[in-house]
Amino acid sequence: MPETRACAPQCGAASEDQASGLRRLFNRRALRWQLVLQPTVRCAMHAQALADRVRDLAAHDGATLVIDAARSQVGLPLGLRLRYDLEHVLAGDCAIADTCVRAVPELWVLPAARALDRAAADEHHAARVAAALESMASEMRQTVLLLPAGRVAWLRHLPQSVRPREALVPILHNADASAAVLTAVRMAVSEAEIDTFRLLFLGMGEAAAGRLLSAMAAIAQRHFGATLLAAEALPPAGMGTSDRRCRHRPVENVS
Repeated sequence: MPETRACAPQCGAASEDQASGLRRLFNRRALRWQLVLQPTVRCAMHAQALADRVRDLAAHDGATLVIDAARSQVGLPLGLRLRYDLEHVLAGDCAIADTCVRAVPELWVLPAARALDRAAADEHHAARVAAALESMASEMRQTVLLLPAGRVAWLRHLPQSVRPREALVPILHNADASAAVLTAVRMAVSEAEIDTFRLLFLGMGEAAAGRLLSAMAAIAQRHFGATLLAAEALPPAGMGTSDRRCRHRPVENVS
């Protein structure tokens, strides 16, 4: 367990503690942020699909932080039982190492839904949350932010340099799910200036996914000026950047 016990409630001090604490866990600068936008219609299949995807991302690209601000329960399929969250850290109730938990090599999960809920009603707290998450993410190779569609406006608190410009959106094959995804797209376009969305189709074959994508893409382009694409499959874990990832960086288990 890394020695990251001190947590201060003030924004500057908390961010400094988080940055120094995570720096002892990781010695890597973030390459990118990825946004997963969670529509209101979802099921347990979402958690499993997202867990599989972030596990593959970490295996392929290296140190990955998953910020679950959508109560996606992505930790459950990864075998985690998460007791603390970001709000505990900001309140000074626990250390970063108690909250940011390693699931598998190169993959850490941070629950942050309560912090985002409070941030929606408190601009000062929203800025504190953004500063804390940016500090933690800066120690990683990549960060995956799971965000509910209703909280997408919070992204404006992130610096332009890391603010996501596109989003991955999971979608089931039913009418309610399609409407929920289009609602999420509309909100992201108007409130976060995101105009490209990659749909992760769950529980349907390629032909059905293709037909659904064609219909939804036409609606999104006509009404919102948004581009909808199919989410690309991830490369095999043994190829590409995985050969270059963090070979000489010691990794400590914080679970």
